[in-house]
Amino acid sequence: MKRSWLPPTLVALAALQAASPLLFQLAGSDFLTADRPGEPAIVPAGYAFAIWGLVEVLSIGYAVWAFTTRRRSTLLKEQLAAPLAVVFAGFSLWLAAVVVEPRWTPVVIFVMMVVALLRALQVAIGARSEIAGWSRLGRGLLWVGTGVYTGWASVAVWVNLTTALADSGAPVTGPAGIVGQLAVLAGATATACAITWWSRGLLAYVAAATWAFVGAAIGASGAGEQLLVAASAAGVVALLAVTVTRLVRVRAVTG
Repeated sequence: MKRSWLPPTLVALAALQAASPLLFQLAGSDFLTADRPGEPAIVPAGYAFAIWGLVEVLSIGYAVWAFTTRRRSTLLKEQLAAPLAVVFAGFSLWLAAVVVEPRWTPVVIFVMMVVALLRALQVAIGARSEIAGWSRLGRGLLWVGTGVYTGWASVAVWVNLTTALADSGAPVTGPAGIVGQLAVLAGATATACAITWWSRGLLAYVAAATWAFVGAAIGASGAGEQLLVAASAAGVVALLAVTVTRLVRVRAVTG
């Protein structure tokens, strides 16, 4: 695929990403059904997944904006479009994988999506000064869109791992199940804090990651697992502490 086809392809993939959940439900799968029986306690409460709607709207918004303004800053927009195309296509493949092989293939695809999101953020951070010259709409769609998507996905991929383990026979209750979910929350917290520091405290990222941890806490509370509630809350506290520290340092350096 020639690079000049990336912007219109990105629009098509963003539209497919938005349509995929409906097509998936029409196929009769219950994977997107909230609060399914037997799920690990840290799976976020059902309403937390409404963030996917925001992700889809922001994805389409940025893709359309980049396509309609592609004559300006074309190279940068194409550099951003390449990893974002992987992300948008990955989402649809992730849902399809749930039907074909619901345990580990979705986890692998989700990891690839997170890697591609980090690549898009890397490109954006490296071109921060150029992006500052974009319109307010363009800047907002890029930073908020990639931030929210990465924030949610970088925590959700850990929960996705927990679900895959549970589907493979790993315990979700009892001492072993709780210890396993504590380990997952620790990994999610370390990941979120590291990305927050690297992204210089990108607030859209922090907000979405916090939403994921709060959702996990509420899910754990509904399951009566107070230790997991405390661990999820600790993730929020650690994330906010890293955010404040990073923003203070950035401000001190930039004056």
